[in-house]
Amino acid sequence: MNRPARRTVTLRELLDEDRALLDVAHAIADMAHRVLRNGPEPTYASEKLSHALYKAAEGLALCDVELLEVTEEARAGHEHGRSLKEDLR
Repeated sequence: MNRPARRTVTLRELLDEDRALLDVAHAIADMAHRVLRNGPEPTYASEKLSHALYKAAEGLALCDVELLEVTEEARAGHEHGRSLKEDLR
């Protein structure tokens, strides 16, 4: 059986990837906490949640998720948010 050559991953690279993924999760949690602390002010929340979305996409890339999957999830979440907003009117 012929297998493609695999790149050897060092422990340091794994630790760096783990650290980067944890940093992403921390940044998302920080943005969410800031929105909770400052209340539902739309402009402020938009800035912080946009940064959280950026960091989430970064984390998904670290997990080898394809960009198309990321955009599909973001689009679905956005559409769901719009329907929630309509339901509240």
